[in-house]
Amino acid sequence: MNEVSPIVFAVAGVVLALFLLAVLYAKNYVKVPPNMVAVFTGRGRPKIVRGGARFRVPVLERVDFMSLEPFNIQVSVGSAISSNGVGIAVDVVSLVRFGSTDEAIETGTQRFLTANREELRGQLTEIIAGNMRAICAKMTVEDLNSNRDQLTRSVAEEAGAALASIGMELDVLTVQDVRDKNGYIESLGRKRIAEVRRDAEVGEAQAKRDARIAAAEADQQGRTAEAKSQEAIAEAQRQLSMKQAEIDTEVNAAQARAAQAGPLAEAEAERAVVLAAVDTERQRTERQIAVEEQRAAQRKQALEADVIAPAEADRQAAARRAEGQKAVTIANAEAQARQRELAGEADLKARSAGAEAYQREGAAQAEVEKAKLLAAAEGQRAQLLAEAEGQKELAAALSAFNDEAARLRVLPDLIEALPKIAREVAAPMGNIKNLTVLSNGGNDSDDALSKVAGSVPTLLLQVLETAKAGGIDLGQLLGGNTDPLEPRKSVVEPVQKPTA
Repeated sequence: MNEVSPIVFAVAGVVLALFLLAVLYAKNYVKVPPNMVAVFTGRGRPKIVRGGARFRVPVLERVDFMSLEPFNIQVSVGSAISSNGVGIAVDVVSLVRFGSTDEAIETGTQRFLTANREELRGQLTEIIAGNMRAICAKMTVEDLNSNRDQLTRSVAEEAGAALASIGMELDVLTVQDVRDKNGYIESLGRKRIAEVRRDAEVGEAQAKRDARIAAAEADQQGRTAEAKSQEAIAEAQRQLSMKQAEIDTEVNAAQARAAQAGPLAEAEAERAVVLAAVDTERQRTERQIAVEEQRAAQRKQALEADVIAPAEADRQAAARRAEGQKAVTIANAEAQARQRELAGEADLKARSAGAEAYQREGAAQAEVEKAKLLAAAEGQRAQLLAEAEGQKELAAALSAFNDEAARLRVLPDLIEALPKIAREVAAPMGNIKNLTVLSNGGNDSDDALSKVAGSVPTLLLQVLETAKAGGIDLGQLLGGNTDPLEPRKSVVEPVQKPTA
């Protein structure tokens, strides 16, 4: 009994020690829920445990807990100024929590591990309110009131950046109210209400107009459908009438055919009788024709035997005689042609000899005639040259004449030409067969006769004036100048001697 007691005490001591160790381990084994974070400090760098468990070394380590539950923060900014200078008040509700990353948790524990949550809530409220004022200063009242999503995004961006620096993040932000003390937003509402009422009235008027248009279109479509229906009914009636007319026509035709069936049958019977009679007559005629053909054949055979055969024999004999006569005639003609050919050749030779002799005689006569013509041409050429020399000498002599000598030289030719000129001028008057002079009596008749009698001298005077205008003064050529003091003018231009 005494020997066993130390062993029992030893076992009991070991068990007690193990129990104490288990109790100690269980007491220092720290379990951390998901909404909490535990920070173990005391041995080196702090260890952060979130949603897990860890053994705390007694005496050497300390464990501090920090809640991760979000902060429900209500922010009311009552003195914010918008970008258009209107004072407004904005109420928002937000949820702020610690960041989910290890760096954010570490930053949050460093700053707020032992801080009071209410104090932390006040700090977060001031951060969000400051960002709210900054965002309101960038937006107009209209934008703040109507575009609250933009306000929420802007505040979340601004406040989120500020909260991230302290290890926290903005989870939810909701704008509850935007108001002002001066009734600015209410005035905007009244304006919008007026616009909505106006749009409603316009929309109602447009709806009534559309309703009337739709009713008119429906009425028009109804009338159109009714007209088309009436048209279809009329078309059906027309087709019915046409079909009835066709049926009546067919009935009348059938009745007419039925009425004509009897006469047609009788006519057909009579036609058959006539055809039978005609066929009988035709057969009789054919038989008679056959008999006549046989008789004609017999007569033809007799004619051939009595007439045609002797005639054919005579024709063949005559043909043979003609062939013989033809051969004799051809031979005679060929002989005569040969004789004429020989005679023609002899005559051709004789004519050729005569033609050559005549040709030689003609050539001799042509040479004689040529010599005569050349002699005559030389004589005429000599005569023309002599005349040309005479004219040349005459021109040289005339160029040496004075005015009086030139006048005397031209005067005979001019005196010879004047009667011809007067005759040509008076020729139109000589072609007049009857001339009637009309006058009013008294001295007018004498004047008319004087004018008729003086027409020829007047025409001659006009000819002289025309010649004078052309440079030939016939008065000077005939009698010289009537004015003795005026020197005579030459009527013939002196011929310019050619210069060497």
